[in-house]
Amino acid sequence: MSKPNEHFWVNGIVAARDKQPYIQLSTENGIVAQLTPAQAYQIAQDILTMTARTEADAMIRQFFDKEELPHGAADALMVAFREYRAKIDDERVEHTHRGDVP
Repeated sequence: MSKPNEHFWVNGIVAARDKQPYIQLSTENGIVAQLTPAQAYQIAQDILTMTARTEADAMIRQFFDKEELPHGAADALMVAFREYRAKIDDERVEHTHRGDVP
């Protein structure tokens, strides 16, 4: 995991061994991960999804604190949201387009 003052880089390479594209995640200490494009896309989507969800959770917490509402109520609302999101996530379908052109 990156430390607060540690730099983080994302680089794209084409490997000499198999001529395939890879995304490398690196810090000052070296490569942290090397991903296929599919893995990189999924991780990028997961980061965007979790960023939005975490911002929403923080907004709920701040609202309940500002309005001096019980912390337990904020916790219950966040749990309900997480359960709802999980249900929606489970309903998602596979890609409908795989690059095939009719």
